[in-house]
Amino acid sequence: MIKTLKTKKAAPAANLDRILAAASDLFIRKGFHGTSTRDIAAQAGVSLGNIYNYFGTKEEVFVSLLAKYEKEYFSPGQPLIKALSTTAFPDNIEELGFASREMVEKFSAYILLIYVDVVEFEAKHVNKMFARMRQGYAAALKAGGGRALGRIAPDIDPVAALMMVTWNYFNYFIMEKLFKVKGHYGLADAEAVKLFARVFKRGILAGGK
Repeated sequence: MIKTLKTKKAAPAANLDRILAAASDLFIRKGFHGTSTRDIAAQAGVSLGNIYNYFGTKEEVFVSLLAKYEKEYFSPGQPLIKALSTTAFPDNIEELGFASREMVEKFSAYILLIYVDVVEFEAKHVNKMFARMRQGYAAALKAGGGRALGRIAPDIDPVAALMMVTWNYFNYFIMEKLFKVKGHYGLADAEAVKLFARVFKRGILAGGK
């Protein structure tokens, strides 16, 4: 998990919320290096000095944003976390698809900030989170009870399969929702989710051969 930086001194929480909201919007629209702390202060409606009540540098603002979104993203009530931990893979493949759509829509700002980190910091801040991804999916598979794992072919790694399914759905909805390429498979969302599930469960060859 991204380490949350401690603020320099206590200040009103409302100001911090405005600063982070402004920073998120500006970093997404103008990039990290294209945004100044003065820009953040102006959009947040606070003094420049008020930002330094919380953060020593602009990068600390960026890291705190990532940490805030990451904590929310992985909280138990989020759609994908619920789908991963409360239902049985591979029976829940379609559910994972619709949950992925919800997550992309709900956390579009977080996903775009990850792109900013990749482009401007060479993924310095998010690479550890992604490096631990397999452990998280393995834990989710275990939490789901493994009730249907016997249906998976013996030569298939179930954790890797779960990751492939989920990330294919994510990539599809990132293209649809964030890149604004609507219907790029020539299908409505529900049809695409079902086709993904059909391909993952039975393959693309007639008779599964």
